[in-house]
Amino acid sequence: MSRIHRLEQVVADQIAAGEVIERPASIVKELVENSLDAKATAIDIGIEEGGVRQIVVSDNGVGITKDDLPLAVERHATSKIRHATDIERVLTMGFRGEALASVAAVAKLDICSRPQDATNAWALRLEGGKEVHFKPQGRPTGTTVEVSDLFYNTPARRRFLKTTRSELNQITEITRVLALGNPLCGFTLRHNGRELERMSSARTADERVAHVLGQDFIDEAIRVDITRNDLRLWGWVGSPNFTRSNSSRQFFYVNGRSVQDYLVAHAVKQAYKDVLFHGRHPVFALFLELEPTDVDVNVHPTKSEVRYRNNRMVHDFIMSGIYHSLRADPTDRSRHVESDLVTDQDPVIASNPNLSVGTARQHSLGLGDPDQARKQWWLSEALLPESREPAESTEDGNLAEETESVLPPLGNAIGQLKGAYILSENDEGLVVVDMHAAHERVLYEEMKAHRGRNELARQRLLIPETLDVGVQDAELVEEHAEELLNVGLVVERAGPTTVKLREIPALLATSDMQTLLSDVLDDLREHGQTDAVSAREHQIFATMACHNAIRFNRRLTLDEMNALLRKMEVTENAGQCNHGRPTFRTQSLKDLDRKFLRGQ
Repeated sequence: MSRIHRLEQVVADQIAAGEVIERPASIVKELVENSLDAKATAIDIGIEEGGVRQIVVSDNGVGITKDDLPLAVERHATSKIRHATDIERVLTMGFRGEALASVAAVAKLDICSRPQDATNAWALRLEGGKEVHFKPQGRPTGTTVEVSDLFYNTPARRRFLKTTRSELNQITEITRVLALGNPLCGFTLRHNGRELERMSSARTADERVAHVLGQDFIDEAIRVDITRNDLRLWGWVGSPNFTRSNSSRQFFYVNGRSVQDYLVAHAVKQAYKDVLFHGRHPVFALFLELEPTDVDVNVHPTKSEVRYRNNRMVHDFIMSGIYHSLRADPTDRSRHVESDLVTDQDPVIASNPNLSVGTARQHSLGLGDPDQARKQWWLSEALLPESREPAESTEDGNLAEETESVLPPLGNAIGQLKGAYILSENDEGLVVVDMHAAHERVLYEEMKAHRGRNELARQRLLIPETLDVGVQDAELVEEHAEELLNVGLVVERAGPTTVKLREIPALLATSDMQTLLSDVLDDLREHGQTDAVSAREHQIFATMACHNAIRFNRRLTLDEMNALLRKMEVTENAGQCNHGRPTFRTQSLKDLDRKFLRGQ
């Protein structure tokens, strides 16, 4: 007797539906994406009891004809593609033809749709995948899909749903994700009859981002717009001072499709390296555009993952673009720039070869004109406040604006506060500098620059260390021998699963080589490159810089304070210390006048 048998169709449909429909938010995502593909400019989402009792998505799209409506709920029936080659150039949100059929298999489904040239709409109802009725009905152009009693025929799945609040939060989040990627479409979300979200069609690029991520993000955000060859990366990245405790405020889209991508996560992490406070995560909304043939969107039934034809190129392009934008001059951040691959030595200059070293570092401050600042880095006592002609006062007591700026970006020191802060005057007003954090960054960058100018020092082991790394990693050692040598590791295969380590970076002589080599090989396997060695070196540099930076309560002369300020102005990433804390804050003269009610 055969032990293999064919599953009943209803069982097969429910299994297939489980790949697409995980929770109510999954249904909302699929239905809204269908509306977007139908060119809708207004989408209304109604939810009851967290989506378990009812989900209604209504749009003003092109609609579905009477003849196509029964086909729309059949598995693998779609208007998005026709031939296998079409999958390689998919630009629509949906294309697999599974969403409506999956929903119909685990819930009661009603669809009412009317194309623009039709005299009336037609309504189709299905329960458990079976048609109940198909009849004419009245409604404007567009489509309404109503899903009720989710998982009524699969009670085991229903028991795995979270609380009403949790499911509603997931629906709200997916609505915002889709709204952020489609700013020209209006969205309304209601729960149990109460309106939760209303987003009209956005008039400006910043408007929808401000609604989803907040106006405070827009105020701190840096615009990104980088193009190279057939790749374009644009959007908004938060400054290193605008962070969150988790990665939930990170939005990434590939050709308009929201995706979760470990490659992107790694590229962003690299771009923010050395400027984020430990344990914090950056906030961003980024859009990657590339040829459809260079990305595979048919990886997962939920279409939330993609694969790139050239992972390394995409990774380096994203990392370079964000890195350059974070460190660019504010007047240059919105400019459409050409970017090359980054290098470990100087990513900013690599991404913009026209920048000099001093100019590239000055960009990291985000203050004033970098070329002018480089000309003024040597200014000292000659421009101290005491030696400047006092500005004339207006009748209301406010200082008249000077006709020409002579102060460097971080100004000239006027004193020290509590042995911790330098007080400086620049053209904006008052600059408060955390002298330990600032000096720590200066020392750290000097160590990195010195390390970059010298050939990597290696230390030969008196007795080579034999490590058991497994077959795959042993093969990687053979394959990437040159890359390993470039990071200071002389290692060779000694057996099927073992390697022999002969030389190591001198600076890391006391490190755990087994762990370090594993980290390096993991990077090579996933990304084709590694920064594990430089990351360990930078950890040592950071510790040394912290221990040798100016200590609390040390009294500095004005000359010493000004020397530190001038150093900061030509130091990369000078706006944050090695741990991501800000090194200075500026209080404008206008803000001070307002606080003291001057001129009122």
